[in-house]
Amino acid sequence: MGSRMMHYAITVLLQRELGIENELFQLGGIAPDVHKNMNVPKPLSHFLVKEEGRSYPDYAAFQAKYKPDESTPFHLGYYFHLVSDDLWVRRIYHPRIGLLPQPAKKEAQQQSYRDFWRLNGKLADHYGLQWRSSAIDPALIGTIEEIDPLFLPALQEDMSQDFARMEEAKQEELELLGLAEVHDLLVESVQLCLELYSKIRLAEGAGQG
Repeated sequence: MGSRMMHYAITVLLQRELGIENELFQLGGIAPDVHKNMNVPKPLSHFLVKEEGRSYPDYAAFQAKYKPDESTPFHLGYYFHLVSDDLWVRRIYHPRIGLLPQPAKKEAQQQSYRDFWRLNGKLADHYGLQWRSSAIDPALIGTIEEIDPLFLPALQEDMSQDFARMEEAKQEELELLGLAEVHDLLVESVQLCLELYSKIRLAEGAGQG
């Protein structure tokens, strides 16, 4: 997915659908992006694999390794982040940005970053989003080898700043993205996550029967 706020919106919508009242689920929903705070490349935390020369999150690999539905709420939120990212890169990033030649690609990237900033307030208002940083107990999070939980407070601070400054550009027009298409993609992401989660639970039930 394009931004922290988009991921957080998806996580909150999933939380409402699944009845999960757990702050670690919310934190897991943005956790893969902690690679920026760690100052390490994205492929590790996002389980990126190459497909015809393009990178996509391999959420199935994460599911096979960590079994998020059997682990902590943090793991489940993390899994949903990867699912949403895969949809984003296939529907938006590669067609609209990644496959462009330079310098058009760089300009489109900059336009998208500005749009993310403009969208923060729009999305927070539309979905009734609020943010509150929570204390992090590594024992409750569990283990994900691809990230360092010591950097999660810095990620939470980034999210806090997104909310603190969301009014600054909220009224500006979008350049690259359409507001309706962003809403549609968020809803589609939620539905895809719910479908995959249901399939995982059904498969486990069949295996235990």
